[in-house]
Parts: sequence; structure tokens; C-alpha cells
Amino acid sequence: MTNHAIIGCGRVAPNHVHGFGEVDGWSVSTVCDTVPGRAREFAAQHGVPVATDDVDQVLDDGAVTSVSITTGHGRHAELVEAALLAGKHVLVEKPFGLSPDTARALVDLARSRGLVLSSVSQHRYDPVVLAVREWIALGLLGEITFVTATLQARRTRDYYESSDWRGTHGGEGGSALINQGFHCLDTVRWLCGDLAPQAAVTRTVALGDVIETEDTLCGLLTTRGGAPVLLSVTVASSVEWRTRIEVVGTDGSVTFDLDHPGRLHFWSGSRELHVRAEAERDRRAVEEPVGVSYYGVSHNRQIADFCASVGSGHPMLVDVSDSVGTLESITGLYQHAGAGAAR
Repeated sequence: MTNHAIIGCGRVAPNHVHGFGEVDGWSVSTVCDTVPGRAREFAAQHGVPVATDDVDQVLDDGAVTSVSITTGHGRHAELVEAALLAGKHVLVEKPFGLSPDTARALVDLARSRGLVLSSVSQHRYDPVVLAVREWIALGLLGEITFVTATLQARRTRDYYESSDWRGTHGGEGGSALINQGFHCLDTVRWLCGDLAPQAAVTRTVALGDVIETEDTLCGLLTTRGGAPVLLSVTVASSVEWRTRIEVVGTDGSVTFDLDHPGRLHFWSGSRELHVRAEAERDRRAVEEPVGVSYYGVSHNRQIADFCASVGSGHPMLVDVSDSVGTLESITGLYQHAGAGAAR
């Protein structure tokens, strides 16, 4: 049995317990959280044998092969480095730290030590996203003319006040973009490749007395081919969670979401595109998420890919270097908005 540990027992940790529990030959043996009592409560709830508030205890345990880092954003990089230096394979929640330079150094460290390092981009594994990516690669949309991506979500005072890192520049690195809007931006990069930030505007519409970061951002980026990408995100909506991504090309157009389950809403183009889109629309398998509903179920798919890579040495579907690119796009947008992003 391959033992995995989870450092950080917050909102997304249940997805990691479930995902690793679904892989044959793997189990979550240890959970850790520096808040006294939280790890023990989480372990009891999820049937994990060992709970501790000591990170060093986890990293010094020779029986632990790999770790998930599911803490606040500001601790991601330091914990990834410590885990790699302890010889552990690492799956870290998004974002891949707050500094692209630091993230690149961590990629180099993992490679030099022959360890698997992956940053969570679960929606890249969503069936509808993989389908649209294939259609673009096959040329069914022609040349991309523009892309729009929108997210509206609702975050309450309690959401920010329940942690010491959310809504702060040092702890979260921003807010609406780097946390919730991350998913739309990362998915567009998966579909279209590298994006160059051109302009951005941020504002705080609600809870300005609670957070020091943005709750709304609108940005403009361009693809390598020069197609504009319009990104709009807010956590000051009355809607709990709603996304839309529209990819428009010279020969076809598609619109889909990253909600649960992710759905294809519109398509137009060739007969082949119609056949493929109708098959995707009619796909019936719907898995129920174990955690927050809009996290979806694709943590399981990325976790299975991570475990396979640890076992075989074969590369994962999503290379960790691309996570650095997403972080560069995020920090670039913040810099255009004058929001004091890390470099």
C-alpha cells in the first residue's frame, strides 16, 4: 500500500481523501493541520488513521510516499519545497504559490530529485474541456478569433472571516482572480496556449471593510496568435457559482461551462463538429462530487494521473511547468491593474 498524507484540512481536503482512496493500492494514512484539533476532527470524520499538527512529523515519516498541500495560498511554496527536500512526491492545490520565479525554482527542484510535482488544475480533466480542446487541435473551429470567460460567484463575510489568509495580499495573493477566477483562466490557457496580459481593472464592490483584495476583476489578454481573451470574474454576485466560456473561431464556435456537471451549451460549425458536439451533449455519466459541488469531480481524474505517474515515471497529462504559466498570467493581470502582485 502506498501511503499519502494531506497537509491542510480545509474546504478542498475531502476531495483529496476521496480521490486517493479511489486509486487501487493507495490510501491516505495521515492528515495534518496547524490549527489545534482540526486534523483530529478531520481524521475522525474521514477515517484517516493518523492526525497531527506537526508538519515535520509528516515529512519525516519514511512510510509516507507523497503529500497533498491544501493550505492557504501563502504557504504553498514553502511547504512544496520542504516536501520535495524530504523526498516526497507533491500534489499542491492551486495556485502554484504566489511568485512565478519561486514556482519555476520548485519545478527545477522536483526534476533534479526525480520527484513528481503537480499543481491542481482539475478542470483540465473535465470531459467537456478535453472535448473542446480536441476540437480546437483538429482545426474544427478554424482560427480562433476571440474568447470570453466569465465567472460570477458569491462569497460572504463569514467566508473571509473564517480564515486568517483569505482576502489578504500576503495570504491569498489577491482574491476573485487568483482563487475563483483561476479556473476560467487556467482552462482558457489549456485550450489556447500561453496568454499575454494586456490590461486589467479591479475593484471591491462588497465587504471592503473585511478584505484588502479585489472582489471583481475584468482583464484583457491575447493568445500567441493575437486573438483577444476577455476575462470577467466577481465574487460579489448574488449567484453562488456560474461560469461560461465561449470560444469563437473562423469555422466554428462553442460555449460551455465549468459548473457541475460541466455542460456544452452551444455549438456551430461543420458536420463533424456537430456530430462530436452532439455526442458530448448526450454523455450521460454524472458523478456526484464529494466536496463543494462546484469543485466538480475531476480531482479524482488528476489524482489518478498523479498516482500513475508516481508509479510508472510517465509524465502526467498536465505538465507542472504550465501551472507556472497560469500563475504568470494571473500576476501579469494584477500588475496591469496596479494590485501589487508578487513577482
